[in-house]
Amino acid sequence: MHENTLEQARFLHRTIKQVQTRLLSQHGPFTIETDGYSVELTFTQLCTLMTIRDHQDLNLKEIAEITQVSPPSASSMVDKLVELGAITREPGKKDRREVRVSISDRGLKAVESLEQGMLTSLTEILEGIGPDNAKLWVSVYEKIAQFLAEAETSDAILAGESSS
Repeated sequence: MHENTLEQARFLHRTIKQVQTRLLSQHGPFTIETDGYSVELTFTQLCTLMTIRDHQDLNLKEIAEITQVSPPSASSMVDKLVELGAITREPGKKDRREVRVSISDRGLKAVESLEQGMLTSLTEILEGIGPDNAKLWVSVYEKIAQFLAEAETSDAILAGESSS
């Protein structure tokens, strides 16, 4: 099938894009209900909402780092999501100059709706490939998650050593 690592990487990239496209097309456009009408959210806005939901209380710098965007981009994204009522912004408890951001009930509802749809689609794919292949796929992703966690730890250690 795919003999060398580069061919395997290309195949994985195409297949991951196919899965992503299928999931996004089945559940888009992503909207949030606000004041009696629906507003379409971008994929980046949804990722930002999920990040805020998953990490709870964040500041703008943390949002920029986690979502890998510039601080000005994170700031404008936060402004738009606040305007839509998807997140709330308040001064920090220790430092009033710091802005803390958390997800609102409206934002949480949008994220949970999207995730439920994604889980339904993934369940269909897993059932479609059969239980043996589903177990194999999950096993491979467990190994990927372990590798990435170890790489992050290694990267953090190296970053700490280089700043010393």
